[in-house]
Amino acid sequence: MNLSDLGFTKELSEYLTDNSLSDFSIGRVTQEHRERYVVTTGDHEYDAEITGNLRFSARSRADFPAVGDWVTLVIYDSDNAIIHKVFPRKSVLERQAVGKFGEVQIISANIDVAFIIQSINNNFSINRLERYLTICYSAGIEPVVVISKTDLATGTEIQNTIDALERREKRVKFILLSNITKSGLDQIAGIIEKGKTYCAIGPSGAGKSTLINNLLKKNVLKTGSISESTNKGRHVTEHRELFVLENG
Repeated sequence: MNLSDLGFTKELSEYLTDNSLSDFSIGRVTQEHRERYVVTTGDHEYDAEITGNLRFSARSRADFPAVGDWVTLVIYDSDNAIIHKVFPRKSVLERQAVGKFGEVQIISANIDVAFIIQSINNNFSINRLERYLTICYSAGIEPVVVISKTDLATGTEIQNTIDALERREKRVKFILLSNITKSGLDQIAGIIEKGKTYCAIGPSGAGKSTLINNLLKKNVLKTGSISESTNKGRHVTEHRELFVLENG
């Protein structure tokens, strides 16, 4: 695997040259763990931390690296590196930082398409969906709505949901998905192109982790069921991570 497989573009290459950064190694952040990072160069992963200068010059938490960021690296042994600089982001998925009024938390960067996942059986909400769509449109990210858990609904319930969606959001693509029967999985896989970056967003219990496991064809993320007492999803995914599919 090389950098172009990870989404490295001509524009990023030109930025590298224009800013005299060609002597550095290039990588993409795949995991973030409290200001410690995992960065891949395509053929190798490194544990990485930021330079003191980058930490000092950051005006807010949003200036720190996030999952999906392209960065320049100083590699100092076979498994460790220092992040020197973060490339400009073409898109940012963000939210209000918990407990920190006015501060933004970067969820992920450089996303091309967001799969907005809502399950048909317990948490499908047009109003919530519109909030997710607003986030995507403002960030320049293409949204695709995934209506999950269709195996738990009747044909009439599915059609009613489609009708409600089309009345409010005529321009958005949507896919019907069952992670159990895998109906709709081929449609989602067919959208995904090599060198582009996709994310799964939506409420807990909607099937995001199960979808990612199905796309990867292995269980890499914890999954949880809907609570019988509250009829709400249990939050089980503990971190954000960039995965590369078999087809790149």
